[in-house]
Amino acid sequence: MLSKIRSAFSRSKLNLMPSRKLTLCAIFLIGASTFENPTQALNVTQPTSSTIVPAGDDFATQVLGNAWDMNDAVDIDTQESAAYVSGMTFSGGIFSGSTLIDGAGLFPLYMGIGGTVNLSRGASHPIDTGRYRYVTIKLRANTAGQAVNVYFYLNGDSTVTNTIGVSHYHALPTNQWSIVTIDMVTDLFGPVQWTDYPQLAGLRVDPANGHPVGFDIDWIRLTAPVSTQNTMVQWTDSGAPGGSTYDIAAIDSSGVSYALVNSVSGISYQADMTFLAPGQYTIQVTRHATAVSGTATFHINNPPQIAITAPSVRGEQSLNFAQTVTGNPWGPMDAADFSVISNFASSNFTTVPNSFYGRPATSDPGWILNLHGNTVDTSLYRSLCFKQEVFGSRSVGAAARVFWGAGNNLTTSQPISLDDNLGDTVVSEYCIPDLAAAPLEANPNGGTWSGTKAVFRIDPDEFTPPGGCSTMDTCHDVRLDSVILAPFATANPSYTTTWSLTDPETAAGGSVRLLLNPNRTNDLSQSITIATLPYVTGAQQYRFTTKRTIPNATYYVGVQATDGLNTVLQFSGGPIVLDNTDIIFNDGFDG
Repeated sequence: MLSKIRSAFSRSKLNLMPSRKLTLCAIFLIGASTFENPTQALNVTQPTSSTIVPAGDDFATQVLGNAWDMNDAVDIDTQESAAYVSGMTFSGGIFSGSTLIDGAGLFPLYMGIGGTVNLSRGASHPIDTGRYRYVTIKLRANTAGQAVNVYFYLNGDSTVTNTIGVSHYHALPTNQWSIVTIDMVTDLFGPVQWTDYPQLAGLRVDPANGHPVGFDIDWIRLTAPVSTQNTMVQWTDSGAPGGSTYDIAAIDSSGVSYALVNSVSGISYQADMTFLAPGQYTIQVTRHATAVSGTATFHINNPPQIAITAPSVRGEQSLNFAQTVTGNPWGPMDAADFSVISNFASSNFTTVPNSFYGRPATSDPGWILNLHGNTVDTSLYRSLCFKQEVFGSRSVGAAARVFWGAGNNLTTSQPISLDDNLGDTVVSEYCIPDLAAAPLEANPNGGTWSGTKAVFRIDPDEFTPPGGCSTMDTCHDVRLDSVILAPFATANPSYTTTWSLTDPETAAGGSVRLLLNPNRTNDLSQSITIATLPYVTGAQQYRFTTKRTIPNATYYVGVQATDGLNTVLQFSGGPIVLDNTDIIFNDGFDG
């Protein structure tokens, strides 16, 4: 199944091409002569150097908790672009590469693959199309005649179901930085519309339409529209003839200009800065069709960023099944962790100390974990994480699976797509937040993840070892560091939630609010406030005790941080179960 999906994906992911019509965007590159203003007749009075503008509502900042500012390797899913882009690097806040084909795509949000246990960011953090609309990119291409466009995907099956949408092309200047905004509602090519679906799991940017083309990307933003423009621009122009109009642009710290409006009349304008990334800018107001201009500096706020570390997608790992029930945790690994090791030509625990290391003999290697005569209570143990590396490049067979049941009556999960590990020694962690929700293959003979299970098995891959292979990559050697089967976090009756808060530009008047929400939704009417705390950056924690006023249920912890200008809300990756039954008298009395 996975091989068919991958084959279809490879053939069709780049076939949907937009019209070659080039839509010229309003981009102006600042030159030295633009600032020449010998008469000083035009003066910008607002904003001023002390003006700090709130940043726009950006998807990556608000939902992912990590802006697409190219400051770390998760901003682009390079693994999904390796066949189409070469030389991909992150350096100094710039992502660079060179296209290998026409229409080479990059995924700031990858949707995963249909028919799998989808662990992609897009599957867990889809785009709300009713909220987010504008894609803005700062980039440059080193070859003439290039253009940028954007694709979106409903889910991991989109390349099969044709639920893919695409924008028109936007022309780029040759080897110059520019800032391009694409309206994903009005600027589309083809029948699939941005708002056809309430959520989208994939977003792809094609930084050039030809090859080979070198390119650089500084940042990408996906922002929400605003009902009221957020920055007042005012100016005086004593030398202006009657009927004069003005062009207004925002120029970033590297001299790249972004047109805010052209030919506006009057002496003030409410500008929309929400498309732009945080940082220092210069407002330039120019009398239309003249060289007369005035400038003023201002700053766009850098919002706080939150990373919730507990509860997490991993569950309460300190209470994991192997440690708690058997007394022998499945990691560091040793021979006692397995009751069966199957279809490995050789294996040991010394090539990588404290890890299993083996060379598969067939396309069906696997381990049955040692339960030491116990059974797994599936109502308690719900979250699974395992750390493994399958060496070599991804191809047909790059899939792990999980099995459970009793005896030979086993249920098989759908495949878990593996990372590409060609030529590296990076051990990947694969986490299924809730085994009860994992998609299964047909005929689950071991039942759903319910009741008790006497057998628990993991198969690391389905590669067919080539005859005569002799290296770790060609033989697809396997390394397993740990398997952790854990319960959800539980407040019974107390729990300590932990998070980190970063903010390089802390403004006055900040606060932090802790919430419980059943659905990880920004609708605060569904949230329960459990604490309001001072605004403090760095690693933080708060221990709360459940109250009888909060119903026993499964929730997600939310941390809402307000720095005085921007408010960011993040939810935990994993749930917490509230049990406010009195643990002494077992009568529910909360004294």
